[in-house]
Amino acid sequence: MAYNFTRVDREQLMLMPPSVADWLPEGHLAWFVLDVVAELDLSGFMMGYRADGRGGAAYDPEMMLAVLIYAYCVGDRSSRRIEKRLVEDVAFRVVGANQQPDHATIARFRATHQTAIAGIFGQVLALCARAGLLRPGLIAIDGTKLNANASRDANRTAAQIAEEILAEAAATDAAEDTVAAEDETGLGDELRERGGRRARLRALLDELESEAAGKSYEAHMAKRAEIEAATGKPIRGRRPVPTAATHRSRREANVTDPDSRMLKTKDGYLQGYNAQAVATEQQFVIAAEVTNQANDAPAYAPMIKAAKKNLRTAGESRQVRRVVADAGYWSIENVNLKGVESFIAPGRARKLKRIADSETQRTALLQRVADGEINTDEAAEQLGVTRARVNQLLRRQRNGNPDPLTTTMIAKLDTPRGRKTYKKRAATIEPVFAQIKHNRKIRDLSRRGLAAVDSEWKLICATHNLLKIYRLA
Repeated sequence: MAYNFTRVDREQLMLMPPSVADWLPEGHLAWFVLDVVAELDLSGFMMGYRADGRGGAAYDPEMMLAVLIYAYCVGDRSSRRIEKRLVEDVAFRVVGANQQPDHATIARFRATHQTAIAGIFGQVLALCARAGLLRPGLIAIDGTKLNANASRDANRTAAQIAEEILAEAAATDAAEDTVAAEDETGLGDELRERGGRRARLRALLDELESEAAGKSYEAHMAKRAEIEAATGKPIRGRRPVPTAATHRSRREANVTDPDSRMLKTKDGYLQGYNAQAVATEQQFVIAAEVTNQANDAPAYAPMIKAAKKNLRTAGESRQVRRVVADAGYWSIENVNLKGVESFIAPGRARKLKRIADSETQRTALLQRVADGEINTDEAAEQLGVTRARVNQLLRRQRNGNPDPLTTTMIAKLDTPRGRKTYKKRAATIEPVFAQIKHNRKIRDLSRRGLAAVDSEWKLICATHNLLKIYRLA
C-alpha cells in the first residue's frame, strides 16, 4: 500500500509565464498600496530625472515609492532589510514588480526625495478628507520620544570637540608631510575626508559657543537694557542672577547627528527627537512634525496652526473647535490660544484636586495680605516664594483676576462637559503612538538631521493613516 502525497518536483519548469497578480489574494495590503500610489501626484519626484530619455535607465519613482510605503506599513525601514525582502517576500516582489533595487539605491531615493516624501502626508490626508473620514471638531495633541540614529557615546563637550579638531589637524599635517595629496595610494581622499570632518566639528563647536553666548547672563542683561531704553521704564520684578538655570546652555553636542538631543523619558534618557502628532477622535493624524526640544509646550501653537492648514489644503470644510492636551502643554499662552477652545490639564489628572486645593489656599492667603491681616514677608514664608512673587500675585488679584488660571482650568475640567471632553484625550492620541511604536515596532528614526527625520516621521504618520483606511475598507 503506497502513500498518496502531492508530487514534489523542484526541477519542474513553469509551462506558462507567471503572473504576479496570482501571487496574492485580492484584498491584500500590497494591492491597496499600489492603488493608492497610482492616485498620488508624483510630479515632485520627477523633477530629479532627465526628461530627454538619455542616460542609464533609472527605477520608476512610482515603483520605488510604493515599495517604500509598503515597507513602512509593515514596519520594515532598513534599506538592507527592504532589499532582502524584495527577493524573499512575495508581497514585496509584487509591489516591486519583480525588480530588486539594492539597499544603496533605496537609501539614495529616500534621501534625494525627502521633501516629496514629506508631501505624501498631505496627499494621504486629502484621500481621508474625500472619503469623509476626518471629523476635526475635537482633536488631541501629544508628543513621543524616538531614538535618533546616533549613539549617546557620540556626545562631546565644547572642550572635547576643540581637542578633536586639533587632533584631526595634527593627523592631517602629519600625513601631508609624508604623502602628497595626489599620491597613487589614495591617501589624498583620506586627507580630504579628514578635512571635511574637521569642518563639521568646527561648525558644531561654533553652534555650541553661539548658543552659550545667546543664553548668557550678559546677553540677557543687554536685552533688558534695550527694553528699558525703548520703554523708558525699568522692568519690574526680580532681577536676574548670573547663576540662574535659564542662563545655562546645553553642554554637549552629538557629533554623529548634531540636531538630536538628550531627552528625558520615563525609562531614562535617550539620544533622540520629540515627535509631535495631532489626531482626530477617529485616530487619523492631521499634523506631524519633529522637534528637538525636550518640552512639549512650545510645539502647541505651531502644531494647531499646521493642523488647520493641512485640513484646508486637504479640502476639509469642518473646523477645529476643541483641543485636548496633557500637562506637558500647560502654559498661559497655550490655554489662551485664539481660534480654539483648549482643554489642558495643569498637572497629572490624579493630582488635579490637590492642585486645586493648593490654589484655593493660596488665594485665601493673598486675600489676608490684601486685608492687612498678615504682611508680605509672612505670606512669602508660608507660600515658600519670594516677596517679589507675592507682590506679583497681589497685583494680579487687584487687577480683577482673583482666580489663578490653574484654578479656572481645574474648575472647567471638573464640569460634566469638561470631564467628558478631557476623557477623550487618551483614547484619541495614545492609540496612534501604540500602533506606531508597539504594533509596527517603530521606536527610532533611521535618518539623520532635523529635516530628514521630519520627512520620515511624516511618512510614518501617512502610512498610519493609510492602514486606518485599509482596515476600514
